[in-house]
Amino acid sequence: MSPPVLGPTAPSDRVSVLRARLAAMGGLADLSRPLPPRRAPEIATPVERAAALGFAPEHGILVRRVRVDLGPFLERAGAGPPATPPELVRLLYRLPPGAPAGPVADGDALVLDIETLGLRGSGVVPFLVGLGAPHGAFLEIDQYLLADLDAEGVLLDAIAARLARCRVLLSYNGRGFDVPVLRARCVINRRPADAISPAIHCDLLGPVRRLFRERLGACTLRQAEVSLLGLERGDDVPGAEAPARFRAWLDGAPAHVLEGVVRHNQLDLCATVVLGARLTAHAAGRMVEPVHPADRYRLGVHLEAIGFRDAATEELAAAFREESSPWSRPAGHRLARRLGRVRPGERTAVLRELCRRHPDDLTAARGLAIALERSGDIAGALGVCAQVDAVLAAWAGWRRRLAVVATRSGGPEPEWRRRKERLLRRQERRGGGGGRVGAVPAAAGPAATLSLVGSG
Repeated sequence: MSPPVLGPTAPSDRVSVLRARLAAMGGLADLSRPLPPRRAPEIATPVERAAALGFAPEHGILVRRVRVDLGPFLERAGAGPPATPPELVRLLYRLPPGAPAGPVADGDALVLDIETLGLRGSGVVPFLVGLGAPHGAFLEIDQYLLADLDAEGVLLDAIAARLARCRVLLSYNGRGFDVPVLRARCVINRRPADAISPAIHCDLLGPVRRLFRERLGACTLRQAEVSLLGLERGDDVPGAEAPARFRAWLDGAPAHVLEGVVRHNQLDLCATVVLGARLTAHAAGRMVEPVHPADRYRLGVHLEAIGFRDAATEELAAAFREESSPWSRPAGHRLARRLGRVRPGERTAVLRELCRRHPDDLTAARGLAIALERSGDIAGALGVCAQVDAVLAAWAGWRRRLAVVATRSGGPEPEWRRRKERLLRRQERRGGGGGRVGAVPAAAGPAATLSLVGSG
């Protein structure tokens, strides 16, 4: 029997025909019965999702413990074993290697790094705090994760208890960020601010800036890793993504969303310890390869500050010998000051070379003129005056006016004029000759100038 055909019939007949056709095709669903309620997918709790990352609940907080072998990192960086707490204290406070560093032992150090929700303001909540204890070539890391923002006080109590048992805290920019954030959160959570008060805080940012500011530019930990340690993080999560990833994880995102942040924090702890070893090796003379032109100059300044005079002189001399380096000139000035009156002959040679390389360096010229006058070489000192006169005569008007403002004494011309007059009087008394004031003797001026410019 063929199916009924729709045609110009009554509405009730058309409905009957439509129902018949639908029945032939399999029938209609019974829409009179309500649909079963849709069940929302079950979301694991933060504790369950944190367990997939290795965190376990301890006293109301989540803790992850891991032991990392630093051997490959140290070998890649060209450093020795991790720096001991006494070595770190000497590096930070610029103490000589043999100086006492206080009552600290090799096991009294902890390294700190935190991840926060933001960088400033009252919303800077530390949601992940990493603490590492160096033991030989290994770093035992404890990471504290905040699974509930209301439990921040418990996390701060655990951190304060750990820090109270150590005497030396190692960090990178922890003095300017990590420790102030933890202390501020203690105040907000009605804990004493001095609960986060390490006995000795060794922040490596200061030594890195002192020794490598020209090499690194922006002295970030990442830049120090690449340039000083030779370490590259392949699939690292940038720190700027940490707040968004943590919030997503709190809202139910799977564990792998937060895994990169946990690994980033762990790598920061390892890099800080390796950087401490690299800095102590550099200060001991095992320099970072390849050697940057500024490294020897900065190391010489550091050695001079801690009282290693011979080593400082050697590094400054090496920096000064690199004539094409922009740090050769300041190295020469500092080297000349170091030699002083103890080694006047070498000091005069350094000043001569400075004047040869930089004829417009009035500071070097002044030092050379004084050294020559003290040694009795009046003709040589007058030759320096003649060279300075030529330099000043070539100055543009704006430079002369700037020098007058900078010196507040009428510029350099009066000083050099007085020096020349004094030298001429001494020359007249010594030789009994009759040179007039302000004139440079024909034999002394050109000959001394040629000797000064041509000396190597």
